[in-house]
Amino acid sequence: MHVTRRTLLTAAAGAAALMPAHPALAVPPPPGPPLPYTGTAPAGEEPCFLPATVQLELLRRRRISAVELTRAHLARIRRINPAINAFVYLLPDEQVYAAAREADRRYRARTNRPLEGLLLAVKDLFDYVKGVPNTFGSRPFHQLGFTAPFTSIYIQRLIDAGAIVVGKTNTAELGHKGTTDNLVFGPTRTPFDLDYNAGGSSGGAAAAVAAFLVPLAQGSDAGGSVRIPAALCGVVGLKPTQGCIPQDAPPLPHTPMLTPGPITRTVTDTALLMNVMGGPSPVDMFSLLDTPHSYTAGLSGRLRGVKVAYSPDLDLFPVDPAVAATVPAGLAALRAAGATVTTVRLGLDQIQLHPLRSPAGRPVTQNDLSALWVMLQSALYAHGRDLFLVEGAPVDLLDPGVIDQLSPDFVDMIRRGEETSAVEYQHAAFLRVAVSTSLERTFAGYDLIACPTLAVPSVSNGPTGYTVGPTSINGVGVNPLIGWALTYLTNFTGHPSLTVPAGMAGRFPIGMQLIGRRGADAALLNAGYAVERHRPWYTDLPRH
Repeated sequence: MHVTRRTLLTAAAGAAALMPAHPALAVPPPPGPPLPYTGTAPAGEEPCFLPATVQLELLRRRRISAVELTRAHLARIRRINPAINAFVYLLPDEQVYAAAREADRRYRARTNRPLEGLLLAVKDLFDYVKGVPNTFGSRPFHQLGFTAPFTSIYIQRLIDAGAIVVGKTNTAELGHKGTTDNLVFGPTRTPFDLDYNAGGSSGGAAAAVAAFLVPLAQGSDAGGSVRIPAALCGVVGLKPTQGCIPQDAPPLPHTPMLTPGPITRTVTDTALLMNVMGGPSPVDMFSLLDTPHSYTAGLSGRLRGVKVAYSPDLDLFPVDPAVAATVPAGLAALRAAGATVTTVRLGLDQIQLHPLRSPAGRPVTQNDLSALWVMLQSALYAHGRDLFLVEGAPVDLLDPGVIDQLSPDFVDMIRRGEETSAVEYQHAAFLRVAVSTSLERTFAGYDLIACPTLAVPSVSNGPTGYTVGPTSINGVGVNPLIGWALTYLTNFTGHPSLTVPAGMAGRFPIGMQLIGRRGADAALLNAGYAVERHRPWYTDLPRH
């Protein structure tokens, strides 16, 4: 059967009418290019190519079983994963199929939950699944055979909603850089070109979603670790407002720069995950008490009256011409949905950097900001030396027998953290507050800020374990760990940030980052949904 756009829209409308009342299923898949949905059980691997919301509707109508859906995805994982290296651990088949059989039982009994029967990838960092090996992308923990002592609260919420965890995905060692490569498992490759990196540190999650290995994945973001790989893999990545998703794995409840976030192929699927992952919890002191009940319910795609401030470089960043030429396609989609888009200066280049104990100041540079991020993360890693010992993992990260097993860049960050004084760490608040103030001044006149997600279209893989980003862009030096990503500023400030594909530069997808007001995650997702409707990207994803 040939599936036309009209056929898909008719099927989506029927799905909306028949969906249960739960808010997670309140909105049909977004209009877009033809997808292999016929209303009957697809043959072979076709179910893998469907958005999560369409998979849910097939399951609910019992056009396909959760066991069949699981079998199709596991077959694809075993065929494709050796090439892209997204998963580093797969749960035993019998455990995954047992969960699928339980999903089928619930569908027969009409007690199905919001994510019933959908496969989920979980990052191999502080995103714990009790009893499952957890390496943090690090040789010492891999050799130790460390297993998660409990299930992280946001992962448990996904499991309680019916999602089936299939495995753990590759990450940078302890998430310390914007690429995914480590000395245990090697690099994760973007499905668009296996010579290039998927980005990081949630690269395994993004590659798994982009290659149709799973429909849903969870990542974590301390400087762009959800948005960087989502952009390089041509999918959707959300860093929600800090505190939207509660955390309980130490030290995350005490690290306000880091938050979990979903990675999916469509904005509707991202909203579906946020319905489940979001919401307050007393275990996280930063947890927000007031969050939307349903993110999917706000997806209209209408942006009339919405004012967007476009910054082509966040005032400070060198941007590759291929990126600069592609992002305007995303802006055109915003305009087509009714938004007004104005190119602005944000005032970030007017921020004064004041050295410690000095009244003198000078204009800040992007290298100053990336150095600030490295310093703050380094302090966290230095604290990690004690953290792991206290949490029952007998690994001292600076022990002479351990250092040689770690990435040199990661060791440098631990040592940098050891040298950081409490006063120096606190002094950094001046710069973080100044960045936040600049964004808030912009939000006084605009609803959203748009910019490139990354300054480069791609990052090539280096020697195993040593992949980093570029050291210069347009002749301007940048920090290879993070300086080529226009993402980490909102980790300083807590603003929600969403990356959606804006277009293709040759064979590589280019991400556009949308930044919203704190707490306005639903409006941010609606803007991304509008882009998706007017510049659909689903058929850009490689189906090999």
